[in-house]
Amino acid sequence: IMSSFRYNLLRSVKPYTPFVPQLSKSLLRVLIQVSVHFIETKKSSSEVLSLAINKLTNSGHKIPPFFCELFTMVFLMMQIFLRYPKGAVKHHELRKCFMDDLNFTEEYVDDICKVVLNHREILCKNFAETKMDRVKMSKLQWRINISLSLNTVQIDKPTIVLHFKLQNMEFRTLELPLPMFQQVRYNIALLLNELLSLQSRSVLK
Repeated sequence: IMSSFRYNLLRSVKPYTPFVPQLSKSLLRVLIQVSVHFIETKKSSSEVLSLAINKLTNSGHKIPPFFCELFTMVFLMMQIFLRYPKGAVKHHELRKCFMDDLNFTEEYVDDICKVVLNHREILCKNFAETKMDRVKMSKLQWRINISLSLNTVQIDKPTIVLHFKLQNMEFRTLELPLPMFQQVRYNIALLLNELLSLQSRSVLK
């Protein structure tokens, strides 16, 4: 029987495994550092990514093509683990999932496990506090961007543009290609389905 932790890890992180070959030990350590920074502070993901890129650039490392995807993958691995109560996910299960399911080398797994296991309590505490304090979205608008070729009226590679208004009156804009937008829709549908399942349990009524 598949554990809840493994199920959530596979569902959320498995799609990013094609980018694992772009990892190096030094890059992974920077990604772990900025993931911890993101967990412990109120900074936005864009600010944290800029910090990571500056760290790598200043140390003479090349930025891989799918750097954002790699950051998302490492952050999700840590976040999913920290959501479970202490002792719910055994050390051997954690290592096995990272190595067998996500194709991480033993050396990479050692680095991640060292952080999430040795600093679990403080990470959980900071994650819970900053999660509540992060600026929330107050309004969302969207539009579809299309481009027409010169000789035809066929739509060429539409993109979805999302405009977020935050409670602190700042604005964020996100442009997604159609396949990625479909993936976002799918993940939101999964979350809503899980929420309905939780709400239907008698213990929560």
